Amino acid sequence: MQSKPSLSLTAVGLLLAAGILTLAAWLMSLAWSSFTYHAALAGTPGTLTAAHCFTVGSGKSTHRECTGTFVAQNGRYTDASAHAYEVRDTGSSPIRLQLRSDGGYTQPNPPRAAIVLAVLLGIVSGAALLLLFLCAMPQRVSVDKGVPLRANPQPWGVLLLILSWLSAGAALAAVASFAMFFVLLVAGLFF
Repeated sequence: MQSKPSLSLTAVGLLLAAGILTLAAWLMSLAWSSFTYHAALAGTPGTLTAAHCFTVGSGKSTHRECTGTFVAQNGRYTDASAHAYEVRDTGSSPIRLQLRSDGGYTQPNPPRAAIVLAVLLGIVSGAALLLLFLCAMPQRVSVDKGVPLRANPQPWGVLLLILSWLSAGAALAAVASFAMFFVLLVAGLFF
């Protein structure tokens, strides 16, 4: 006869699960803003007609900055003294930018958005994997070969199945997003 898990072990398990979810949410919130701006999903789109561009720094920490006039795509906002940091070389054409909520400017960067998306999906996959291990710890849960996960007592069977699919799916999506980073990077070299 199997004994019921003690209340203290259940409480520790719930605290660990809450900690994993909180840490994952916090890490994702740090990366989400960067992703939305680099993917051009947030901010006010527009163009910067650069009056002056210059290189700042030296060695590996070199980046390009431009100043000029930013005009929102909808024409409702103009900034004659716009200053954009980390601008990629775009030739003589106006530079496409996103006006951020903090008043700064970000140039959309699909390869960087793909890398940040891979990180976000990796966080989801890692959190699901940690929760999967946490759910498999109780003695009444079986992860034996040949026994379907859904055969476990409720809610463990369904939870194990969902977490295993979520972890594997997010990991595959993270790998696909990482591969997309290289595709976009190579495509950017030819255009």
